[in-house]
Amino acid sequence: MSEEPSWLTPETGGAAPAPAAPDTFAINNGRSDSAGESTRNAAVDANDSELPGVILTMRLANMGVSVALITCSVLLMMSFPSISNWVLAVYATLGGLLICCLETQLKFLRVMIAVNFGFLFDPLWRFLYYLLMASVCWAYNTLFGKIVGGCLVGVACYNTFVLFRYPSYRKIREKIAEEEDKRIEARISKEVQKQAVGRLTG
Repeated sequence: MSEEPSWLTPETGGAAPAPAAPDTFAINNGRSDSAGESTRNAAVDANDSELPGVILTMRLANMGVSVALITCSVLLMMSFPSISNWVLAVYATLGGLLICCLETQLKFLRVMIAVNFGFLFDPLWRFLYYLLMASVCWAYNTLFGKIVGGCLVGVACYNTFVLFRYPSYRKIREKIAEEEDKRIEARISKEVQKQAVGRLTG
């Protein structure tokens, strides 16, 4: 009996391989990564939208404790204390003025403070600076001094929380300060124009 030609025999080894099943784990992992990224972006946007109000609250709190610190120190100097307390009062007054100048957001003061007192923009060093001012007020050994010292500790904790909670704090703060500078410059230019027109027409 003759053998069948080779072209009539079915080829078992030449069958096309079945398509591979899709990697569902990789698809699900990619979906979860994109969902997590969108959630993080939404959280960042929410934090940035909260920042203007937080910055305003922080500025008011810092201005309040700086004025209280200056007032407490000046009252102590007016009571003719010992030399050591008088020196501490002068030091605390200058420290309160530094905080007050920082929170006024005036351009020339802001740049000068950023260059010479950059530690106020670091969470840890700013916290330690406020604690130092609080300890000076506590050393006055007066009721007002102890109250101001406690307020300084509270504001120091709040400042540290804000600086750590909102990493973009400084960027948004600078943006708000630049907007305030533009408004001030526009108001000054309007006043100058009014005065010039008044002189010409007068």
